[in-house]
Amino acid sequence: MNRKPAKKISIFYFLISIIITSVILVIYISNIIYVNSISVSNNELKEEIKKNIQINNMLRTDIEKLSSFERINSIASEKFSLSYKENSVDEGKTIILKKSKLK
Repeated sequence: MNRKPAKKISIFYFLISIIITSVILVIYISNIIYVNSISVSNNELKEEIKKNIQINNMLRTDIEKLSSFERINSIASEKFSLSYKENSVDEGKTIILKKSKLK
């Protein structure tokens, strides 16, 4: 009947281990919360980028419509009485238009 006396864990070491465990858990949970908040902001930025891409595509189509030859030709003939003739381009000559005459 020789029993070895059971070792008792001191209260001090028990409290230290609980405090260390608590600190580790708090750090872990705060890290999870931080990562989730970054993920939310990342998703918001992705949505904003998608919207900006759509706006850019719409603006590109507007540019293509506004810079079409037919549109420019009709405006030139209506506002400035200019006409386009197929083989009338003189190469090497520079045409200068003043801004005041265009308005």
